[in-house]
Amino acid sequence: MKECLKLITERRSITFFDPNREIPDELIKEILEVSATAPSGYNLQPWEVIVVKDKNKKKELMEICYNQKKVEEASANIVLIANTRAGFEHVDKVLQSWEELGYIRPEAKEALKEQIITGWQDPQRALRKAIRDTALFGMTIMITARAYGLETHPMEGYDEQKLKNFLGIEDYKVIPMVIAIGYKNPSKELLPRAYRFKFEEFGRII
Repeated sequence: MKECLKLITERRSITFFDPNREIPDELIKEILEVSATAPSGYNLQPWEVIVVKDKNKKKELMEICYNQKKVEEASANIVLIANTRAGFEHVDKVLQSWEELGYIRPEAKEALKEQIITGWQDPQRALRKAIRDTALFGMTIMITARAYGLETHPMEGYDEQKLKNFLGIEDYKVIPMVIAIGYKNPSKELLPRAYRFKFEEFGRII
């Protein structure tokens, strides 16, 4: 438990990465596959990622991200994509797995499929589902990265349409965040963590 709490409380949004240290592709894949155990409604996992590692592509991405230097200095940038059609596109694979594992009886599969698809038919509801679950995935990535000795920084500062054009992302998908990932620049020192609200300031128990 202590190690888990340590990973959560020591996670920081790093603005200065070591540009000379690269993360191997296999390690990035491992981090993302571990992080894909994050929860999602009906286990539909409405997320996709594009990992930008190439130096020239990072330069282009930095411009799209309003010239944030950390985009270029980080070993990679994970573009998180929320698929608003995941309810339709993923349901068969998910329910097939449930049937094989004994979660549902074969005769119940079609009724459950209809129930799931109904929940994704309203565009605004589908958007909320996709963004919510992709954000859970994103937070899990950042905590998992800490477990591997890496640092991260989630970003919302980018031109989404330009980013979609750059990466060839379909219009019905949205980009909730871009996560820079890499190693901290050893020559830089972190300032103390900024103020965090106490429970009494953001919550109540009834």
